[in-house]
Amino acid sequence: MNLMAILIIGGVIGAVEGGSVFFAREEPYKTEILLAATLKGVLVGLLTGLSLGSQSLWWHGAGLGSLYGLAFALVVFLAKGGIRGRDAPYVVPSGLLTGGIIGVLVVLFAYSH
Repeated sequence: MNLMAILIIGGVIGAVEGGSVFFAREEPYKTEILLAATLKGVLVGLLTGLSLGSQSLWWHGAGLGSLYGLAFALVVFLAKGGIRGRDAPYVVPSGLLTGGIIGVLVVLFAYSH
């Protein structure tokens, strides 16, 4: 397992996801959201990488990454007010998708097959 690759993959994908906040003009905490999304991506990548083995297939990574991405997205969703939150419903599908992408990339690049 290449730990540096896992951290870079999670950080880059998380930053790309968080970078979408710069399209929301009314959001006052853009930098903080970008940093939080980057940290979330790193943590999803780390959890996924530690949960996989050297013989794991890409779909194992996608499944575990989606699971961990969903878990972190639900934390953010609930912290932003759940259903009553203005943009909170967009967080859950995004976390699910980016977690799956992180998982696949971790399998492909962090483990030598």
